[in-house]
Amino acid sequence: MRIQKPWNENFKQIVLVLIMIVLTPGIAACGSLQKDIKEVHVAADGSDASGNGSKESPYKTVSAAAKARPGSTVIVHEGDYDPIELGPDCSGSEDSPTVIRAAEGEKVLIHAAKGKGITLTNVCNILIDGMETEGGTHGIEYTSTRENGDQPLDNIIIRNCRVHDVNGIHGISVYACNDLAPVSNLTIEGCEVYDCACGSSESMVLNGNIDGFLISGNVIHDNNNIGIDMIGFEGLAKHPEEDSSRNPYEVDMARNGICRDNVVYNISTQGNKAYYEDGEYDPCADGIYVDGGQNIEIFNNFIFNCDIGLEAATEHSPEDNELFRVTGIHIHDNVIANCRGWTGICFGGYDKDLGFTEECVIDHNTLIDNSCQLGVQRSKGNKVFANLIVGGETAVEFNDYCREEDMINEISGNACAGIEDEESWSEQYGQVYPDRADIADGFRSLIDDVGSSFIPDEDMIRRVTLR
Repeated sequence: MRIQKPWNENFKQIVLVLIMIVLTPGIAACGSLQKDIKEVHVAADGSDASGNGSKESPYKTVSAAAKARPGSTVIVHEGDYDPIELGPDCSGSEDSPTVIRAAEGEKVLIHAAKGKGITLTNVCNILIDGMETEGGTHGIEYTSTRENGDQPLDNIIIRNCRVHDVNGIHGISVYACNDLAPVSNLTIEGCEVYDCACGSSESMVLNGNIDGFLISGNVIHDNNNIGIDMIGFEGLAKHPEEDSSRNPYEVDMARNGICRDNVVYNISTQGNKAYYEDGEYDPCADGIYVDGGQNIEIFNNFIFNCDIGLEAATEHSPEDNELFRVTGIHIHDNVIANCRGWTGICFGGYDKDLGFTEECVIDHNTLIDNSCQLGVQRSKGNKVFANLIVGGETAVEFNDYCREEDMINEISGNACAGIEDEESWSEQYGQVYPDRADIADGFRSLIDDVGSSFIPDEDMIRRVTLR
């Protein structure tokens, strides 16, 4: 005789089946939400093998977290870390960039050892925020290569990072080596680079096929070579020789950029063996340098105690290629003081055979107590006006290595006082005042429409003068 189950027991089974049917989409949805989590954690005591990126079970390395969840925010918690390497598989999207960020209030220190602290290659839509690197040959290096093809690399941001004690090459560098497509929408802001031995290289550099950039609000100091450099014509993004239809250097330059609101000080080659010759050091380190860059606006920067304050030139000869000249540079509203290696602002190729600086504008800058205030080299058709020039040994100096006919520019409408060599000032350059107190109060111009409208605030001045 068959024994039947009670009706209520059958009913329970039916109800359980119905519940599972109803909940199955929700369970699937929860799985989807897990995959779409936008915040991933990394900790020094985490694990790449067993971690899942949650705060309770973090990854150990940034590289593993960024590869596992591109387009997410990677929160890196306090601790010491090995070097970080990020490739194209870490790229986010325009709407959802990959963010690598130090946890709020926590110090993330990357030990570069003998190599590079943070290396990024062919990555786009990425933000590096609040990281600190120490030592090595490079602090942070971004590179594009021809393997990336003709797709531009957009939206690269390096923000609020600290780089120090580099011993070798660069603090922060962007080397755009792909002639097929540019690095664009590049931003480096709020970073500090200091105590770096750069040899023959730079503290912060943009070089190669870079089209559209912003360098803003950085503090660069106490390094033994150039502070900020925007370079062209070094062959990084040169077209292949077999492509004879185009000028090989047509995209090989940093261009269409802005360099503003930076503080650069204590930049000198003194003690740098790369610049030691005949028993002395060549004092030639610029605070800010355009070396072949094109169409760049440079303003509201405070440059203090560098060999050279600000320079616009190219070190390549137009006899070698018609593009080897610098145009479209606008230098205005900067304050440059106590640059004793040579000059406050200079422009043009430093030798008779080097490239011209032409059709650039230098106006409304304030130059205080630089050894030479304005240095003119191989250049033509540039306009220099409404600058405030106070103190210094020489007002305007023309480079003896360049031909006089290659240094024809318009220098007029400036104001000057307190120059030691009064003969270095011509009346065509502008008005001479009997005493510096008549035209300037500290770094502030007392003459309408002359000198910088930007004035360093007290924190900036204190940071520089107390060191």
